[in-house]
Amino acid sequence: MPQPACLDPLTRDALAWIVRLKSGEATLEDAEQLIDWRAKSPAHESAFRDAVRCWRAIGEGLGSDQPPFDHGGGEQLGGTARRRRSPKRTHS
Repeated sequence: MPQPACLDPLTRDALAWIVRLKSGEATLEDAEQLIDWRAKSPAHESAFRDAVRCWRAIGEGLGSDQPPFDHGGGEQLGGTARRRRSPKRTHS
């Protein structure tokens, strides 16, 4: 998918995080990486919050019954992240 040229890199990254975490394929590792990404700078946190507001507005515009993110306790991700399962090891 082409990247919109009008978006700054932090905004594109923040939107990519939202898409990943709302995909149903997100893992706990993804959520932990997002926490680290948001903590990099106030600009990262601001870009994420702006992206969340944009995502919510899109959901409302589409008439979604459920907002893409929970309303309690700040900017939380909806749904739950899953742990990646490591392959079973066999001992030889």
